[in-house]
Amino acid sequence: MKFKLTLVALATIGTMASAQAVEVSPELKRLMPAKTETVKAKKVENADFGVYKLLPDLALAPVSLAADKAAGTLSGRALVQQAVVNTDGVVKTDAVVRNLLTGELGVVTGRLSILANDAAALQRLQQEFGLKSVKTVGDKIAIMQAPAGANLTELVDSVRKSGLVKEARLDVVEKLYKPN
Repeated sequence: MKFKLTLVALATIGTMASAQAVEVSPELKRLMPAKTETVKAKKVENADFGVYKLLPDLALAPVSLAADKAAGTLSGRALVQQAVVNTDGVVKTDAVVRNLLTGELGVVTGRLSILANDAAALQRLQQEFGLKSVKTVGDKIAIMQAPAGANLTELVDSVRKSGLVKEARLDVVEKLYKPN
């Protein structure tokens, strides 16, 4: 009984496989219209630095001062529309940016995460660029605060070009999503 059932199953599978492997003849291919798909390009904004776009029309203010004018909150502070928009494109501390990949808003902290060549390079960075050490891990990794009012993108570029660091990045605080 098992043998007959196995033979019937193999015969059924064989006929199904042969039916699926049928190729379309060239005569039928000529009669079928060719499928054409149009792909629309999505407009991508240019990033000001990294994957971030500067939003010069938004500013951060304490919630207690701008509770009635707030468009939302970000990092415990109120987002407020600026009356006078600064269009020079300079990234400074507390600037509001949008992540172009996630669409989330973030705040530029004014801190730089630095991987230096050696411990002496961290000291020279503080002297040459006016950076203040916030935290150091070991002798090559440091978080440093930029001077007040500095153009942060130019500062990061000049720190990278100085030859004292292996990597320097500008810190941005964004919303943290955790998996369930």
